[in-house]
Amino acid sequence: MSDGRLPSSWQAPAQAFARWTALLMGWVWLGQQGQRLSWSIASGLTAVALWWAVRMILAPKPLGRAANARHISLALGLSAAAGATWLGRAESGPLAQTVLLGLAVVWAAWTSSLAPAAGTPTRCPRSWAGWPPLLAALATWACVIAPAPLAGALLLATTAMAWLAAPRITPIQPFTQIARRQPATASLHETIPATAMGWMMGSLWLSNAWCASAGWSSGAVVGTHLMLMAALPALIRMDWLPSRLPPLANRLLPLLLVAAGGGLLFAGQTLANGLVGMFLLALAWALPDRSPASGQPPKASAAARWAPLAGPLVLLSIGQGSPSFGPQVTAWAYGTLALVAGASAVWSGWHREDAGQPPPLRQSWRAQTRSASRYLLDRWR
Repeated sequence: MSDGRLPSSWQAPAQAFARWTALLMGWVWLGQQGQRLSWSIASGLTAVALWWAVRMILAPKPLGRAANARHISLALGLSAAAGATWLGRAESGPLAQTVLLGLAVVWAAWTSSLAPAAGTPTRCPRSWAGWPPLLAALATWACVIAPAPLAGALLLATTAMAWLAAPRITPIQPFTQIARRQPATASLHETIPATAMGWMMGSLWLSNAWCASAGWSSGAVVGTHLMLMAALPALIRMDWLPSRLPPLANRLLPLLLVAAGGGLLFAGQTLANGLVGMFLLALAWALPDRSPASGQPPKASAAARWAPLAGPLVLLSIGQGSPSFGPQVTAWAYGTLALVAGASAVWSGWHREDAGQPPPLRQSWRAQTRSASRYLLDRWR
């Protein structure tokens, strides 16, 4: 189509499936190969942390908005599939470790290229709503637990699907609009849940002590993490969970969930604490529409743009300290994040995040709390 719109109802679900597969396989498969090939370097977390960091660097200007995004995505996807195929049969050594780090960078760029272009419809048809993340999680789980290396085949199929489903012509925006656009400051109720989710998925192959104590297999542990990351967004897209919340709940609920979930993970290395804590962290990350509904977001300062990279850096620190201190390193990280999330929730409850507006009075804050409570009660009745 000349305007870049999706000409068929199957293409939006196919693109969503490709994005979710690239995301979930990046977390799980890169972490698995890091453990297998480079355990001596930050407990094998270097590749997944590098992949996470490069994705965040490319987030303000994703490659999916480039004029030739379809061809870029094809080249990067084929390179990722080829690298994964070779690494699946490689032995540990300097060459394999170097290729793994290079693959992490290419994979991050490929994930960025799958981001939808501005002006392209991305909403799946009602019959497909919520299914792409579930199918991607199932494919990722099958690829990881299979005895034969299937990562290259899955990535090749994902690349072909993304190529066929991508619009032939990317919508072009005027140069003046692109030049004026500045990256917005990521608010705490966006950054903190994403950081918690990144630690949970990045340390997947280190933090299975809660489930191992109950006799769970490695496949069951991986499947639980994948379902937590994919099922909650699917339920929200199916309208089985609230998709829109009042402004106060948008700001406070993700932070409170991270504070509760991180506190549970810090409190004790038990199966119940691990499952409930991970569920709360995944729910905080899955909640949509966390940004303020009105007003222009403030322009990001240099410090604000680079602050989210603390997540991958802390993940590397977790891997570096785990051989000496064990699971306590992860627990300390979650405990610190829970304190930050709780303090941010208190601060956000008393101060407006909209630029140019004075802090509300105590009575206004209480009125917003009552309004949010009434909304949630009516939604669940």
